[in-house]
Amino acid sequence: MKSKVFKKLVAGVLTVVSAITMCLATPGTEMVAKAASNVSGVSTVSNMTSDFAKGVDISEVIALEKSGASYSYLNGGSDDIFNILAGAGVNYVRIRIWNNPYDSSSPYKGYGAGNCDLYNAKVLGKRATDAGMKVFIDFHYSDFWADPAKQFAPKEWANYSLAYKKDAVYNFTYNSLCELLDYGVNIGMVQIGNETNSTMCGVGGLYDGTWDFSSGVADLMQQGCYAVDDINSSYGKSILKVLHFTDLLENGKWYAQMMSERGVDYDVFATSFYPMWHGSTSDLASTLTYIAQTYNKKVLVAETGYPFTFDNADSQGNNIGDASAMVHYNYEVSVDGQAKALRDVFAAVAQVNATKSGYGLGAFYWAPEWIAVDSSTWGTYGSGWASSSSGNYEKLYSSSVNYYSTTDGGTTWDNMALFDSNGQAMKSLYVFNDISGASSTTGNGSSTSTSSTLDGTYYIKNKFSGKYLDVTNSSSANGTNIQQWQYLANAAQQFKLVSAGDGYYYIYTGASGFTKVIDVSGKSKADGANILQYAYNGNTNQKFKVEQVSSGVYAIKTGVTSGASCLDVYGWSTENGGNIAQWNYWGGDCQLWYLESVN
Repeated sequence: MKSKVFKKLVAGVLTVVSAITMCLATPGTEMVAKAASNVSGVSTVSNMTSDFAKGVDISEVIALEKSGASYSYLNGGSDDIFNILAGAGVNYVRIRIWNNPYDSSSPYKGYGAGNCDLYNAKVLGKRATDAGMKVFIDFHYSDFWADPAKQFAPKEWANYSLAYKKDAVYNFTYNSLCELLDYGVNIGMVQIGNETNSTMCGVGGLYDGTWDFSSGVADLMQQGCYAVDDINSSYGKSILKVLHFTDLLENGKWYAQMMSERGVDYDVFATSFYPMWHGSTSDLASTLTYIAQTYNKKVLVAETGYPFTFDNADSQGNNIGDASAMVHYNYEVSVDGQAKALRDVFAAVAQVNATKSGYGLGAFYWAPEWIAVDSSTWGTYGSGWASSSSGNYEKLYSSSVNYYSTTDGGTTWDNMALFDSNGQAMKSLYVFNDISGASSTTGNGSSTSTSSTLDGTYYIKNKFSGKYLDVTNSSSANGTNIQQWQYLANAAQQFKLVSAGDGYYYIYTGASGFTKVIDVSGKSKADGANILQYAYNGNTNQKFKVEQVSSGVYAIKTGVTSGASCLDVYGWSTENGGNIAQWNYWGGDCQLWYLESVN
């Protein structure tokens, strides 16, 4: 195969020759965007209050940006991620805080997952505040991940008695909130512990076998609440005190009962709720309504998410790698399914307001920004789920490393993000505005309540050769080659673009009666990989990003390379039968196409 350097040299020669010997093709019909009721396609939600929280947890942003991640709008144009989120309707940001997420010995390597210390929260919180958002602070009272399986106390508190831990929780909460508020962070809610299902900060069921919060967990929660009360008094605020649980449908009512019996003075009962693991959103709505009515507590979904693909964007395995990792399959695994799942979680929380007005506060999508980055950055900047030093922390409490890591890991969440692997916003991000019927900013400076789509049937003409994509011999067989040919206006040259829901399209072939699609042979990512026709299977080698590069001119980028390569007329051929191959995108005319609508 010819090298990219050779192709560029040929390009220069042929451009000169073509200027003398031939007239280049004139542009085809420029596409007009179809009007749509909204961007994501989901319906509006009723019973939302004017300050309903449409939030995200973006605790990893700084580590990802240091690792080279950047973000762009649905219709293109890079921007600060907070501007993109605000333009999609996000009005609240959740930020976690670990006490000291760094190794205790030189070089004091971070544990990873954003290295979410207080300074990280201050910077992110101020960026969110400047973007017009409120901030929800999530204290884990641990140096790294705290959840139902692990609630290790911070290193500095390892040998504290319960009495000392109570003082430590109060002081850490109060002093951290002072720093955040003095830094200019607009805090609306504070979470006292993370997924504290009867255990917190090394106290309770996991460590002493007492599961009813009576051995100190409720006392620790109350100390955090006292700290927020005193902050409100000192700063003249009305920050809400949040307790956070999971396993809502199985145990949520019992958790609320235990908090009532233990006398914990909090404001908001929050839960994690992932539809693929936890169940139906109708059950979510009924359980939250019961808690709001019975215990007079406001309710909130503090974490939710749903996969848009089973594909993995880095070498780190994902939390959901295939259907076997899903307990419930109420939505398809696609961008559309992701959008519907998020919309239904919002609707479930809002439904509480139909019974107890003002008590359904909102929901937060977890880690929408956590895309894959280069593996060399995972440990350096903490952009992976855990670094090699995180295991040292666990060894303070365990003889082996079971929950953290002894190697640098990547993201386990890239197929759950609301941005694609290139950092481009997907349609599902715009659910936040669409549930309110509000307009969204889908590109730099373009505020719109409509979305652009290229769904339709076209003749596809190459800018350099002036010839058209063509299915060889009009065959409908699997494996038939895609070539270029002079314009014939027949079915072999008709291609139907159908949105794949994530900024990509399936390209159905007229030669097959629009039952088969264009496919990158063998799922290859290599330059020169052949382009052919094959039965639809939904894999990434059948997805193409049709990206406008100038007025009426498009690059057709391949999903199997995450848009790094594209459809290319191999060798700058101008002949009938010139082959179409995958090649690294660099913007030459042999890689650019006009879309001419089939009337």
